Parts: sequence; structure tokens; C-alpha cells
Amino acid sequence: MLAGWMIEVLRCPETGQRLRREAQGWRRPDDGHWFADRLGISSLSFPEQLPEADARMHRLYERLAPFYDVSERWLGWLLSGVDMRRSRQEIVERLGLRPGMRLLEVSPGPGVFLPDLRRSLGPRAEIAALDLSLNMLLQCRRQMGCLGVELVHANGHHLPFADASFDALFHFGGVQLFDQPAQALQEWVRVLRPGGLMAWGDEAMSPDFRHPVGRRVLPWLNPGFHCQAPAVPAGLVDLVRHEVHGGLGYLMVGRKAPGRASIAPD
Repeated sequence: MLAGWMIEVLRCPETGQRLRREAQGWRRPDDGHWFADRLGISSLSFPEQLPEADARMHRLYERLAPFYDVSERWLGWLLSGVDMRRSRQEIVERLGLRPGMRLLEVSPGPGVFLPDLRRSLGPRAEIAALDLSLNMLLQCRRQMGCLGVELVHANGHHLPFADASFDALFHFGGVQLFDQPAQALQEWVRVLRPGGLMAWGDEAMSPDFRHPVGRRVLPWLNPGFHCQAPAVPAGLVDLVRHEVHGGLGYLMVGRKAPGRASIAPD
């Protein structure tokens, strides 16, 4: 059962209309279009047919869900010497979150950042996690259910939320593999309140990263290392770039320009 605040901000990801909650799903009032819950999780995914790049990555992450956290931590240590748990804590510490913020995490995977996000935001903060992989969300629910996070099955290119719904948005890992990363980032800006915090990051191998095996093997294992970082979306100010994960990633932190309730693409 979704919390009242989440029900209030949910919208149709295609039209932006308010939805009517019914048993086991959501209905669009104007034409009756039905969004059925999936395994007890609100599913508001759009479009039904994914572009091939997104469909390919979706299939991969659905298969990886049960092993993602363990494989990342152990491979991260063996191929880079990076303690991924500690590195995630350092990333969250760089965000500048304040207790009580309402935060959306896009693509949480199995929820590896959620414990640190909850600690940083405090017990009264409202947190939502949105992912296109239902199996990843099931891992979140299984492992992080005690954290009080609202889970939504939806597409990061088409968020099912009203404009200016969140105080902060966080994403780490994957946006460079989206079919249209620039479109996704602009959509993330849309759901932020004016002055809201936005942070995103992904793979990027620093020239200073010198692990003898990892420098050769990691780009072969993860196609994200071959992708360029997306351009900064319109409407963000005070941007700072951090090198994270021991030189294997970047983190961008900025704010939505004050006084702008919504940002249209340039």
C-alpha cells in the first residue's frame, strides 16, 4: 500500500494526468487505460515497447538482480581494490542531503544506496525508488523493506510524477546506457522543486586509475566505461563534479534553478 504522499504525486507517465487508484492497479480516468500492479508493486511503465538498447539492458538487469550487490562488491575489490560499501557511503556524504527531504532514487538496483540515503535523510524523510527492472525492485523489497521506501516500477525516461514533486533526486550507475540519457536527465529535472538537489553519476575511468588487472578487464565487463557522460540538462545551477569509486566513476551534484517550477528542453 503506497503512502498518501506518493498517491498524491503519482501521474500517468504518458499524459501527465492524475490516476484513479483501484484494486490491484491504477486507471486513467479519461480513457480507462489500466496500469496493473505487478507482484504488489505499482507498475506505471511507459512505453510498452522499449527501444532495443533499453530492452537489451532491461533483460540483463532482470537476470543480474539476485547477484548484483555481491558481484559488484567482490569484483570491485578484486579488480580495483575499492571497498564498494565504503565508497557508496562517501558518495552519499557528498550529496549534501538534509534530514526530512523528500527524495527519489532512479534505478536503485537492489537498493545498495538506500541504507545510507535513509541514514542521511532521517526516519521521517519520504523516499521513493523507481526502476524499470521489476526483479531489482523485488530485491529492494526483500532486503530493504524495513527502510520504509516507496517502490515504483517505471521507466527513467518517463517518470510517473507531477512536476516539482521532490526535494532531491539521486541516480548512480546506468544512465550512460539509457537509450536517451539527455532526455532522462531533463525529465529528472522536471520532477524537482525549484532549488531542489539533483545528483547523478556513472562509470568513468580516471587516467590515475592504475590497477594492473582492472584497467584492462573492467571496460570489457562493463560497457558503461565506453560511453560518454551525458550533457548537463537545462535548468541546473551550482554544479560540482566529483571523482568517485577510486577513479572508476564520476558524480555530478547541482540544484534546480530557483523560481522555475518546470524546465522545458532547449
